[in-house]
Amino acid sequence: MKTYLSSILFIVAISANAQQQQEVYKLDSCLQFGANPFDDIYVRVQQTAKWKTKKPSLESHIEKFFDQYTQKKAGGKITISILIDKTGKPCTYEARPNSNVRPDFQQLRIWMNQYDWEPAIQNGQPVRSIKILQVNFEGKKVSVVELD
Repeated sequence: MKTYLSSILFIVAISANAQQQQEVYKLDSCLQFGANPFDDIYVRVQQTAKWKTKKPSLESHIEKFFDQYTQKKAGGKITISILIDKTGKPCTYEARPNSNVRPDFQQLRIWMNQYDWEPAIQNGQPVRSIKILQVNFEGKKVSVVELD
């Protein structure tokens, strides 16, 4: 009986753990940057990639996209990963939602790739890098944190 009960508890624990795994949406292979878009990526750089456009600001650009998806009780966050080429072209390749906000992630990819970025700089040269944005939802308020 103990063996039977232990087996059931083990299966329940595994399924509970599996349900807590974050969803990951692979949005783009970023093949417009070549056959191996993630080769030669700099993780630590002297100057990180920056949002190039003044109007709209990065936060207002993201807020405008999520405006149709947020509700009064929206909560949580979505982490967006963007590959930025040395020319400043972005490619949104991954989104990790931990939120009750469920946008169309393919539309998010298109929306985030509308504007160019200033590329990251290493040793005075533009380099390919990754930018991670955390979009936080608190009710109808949307805030953006750039993670380095």
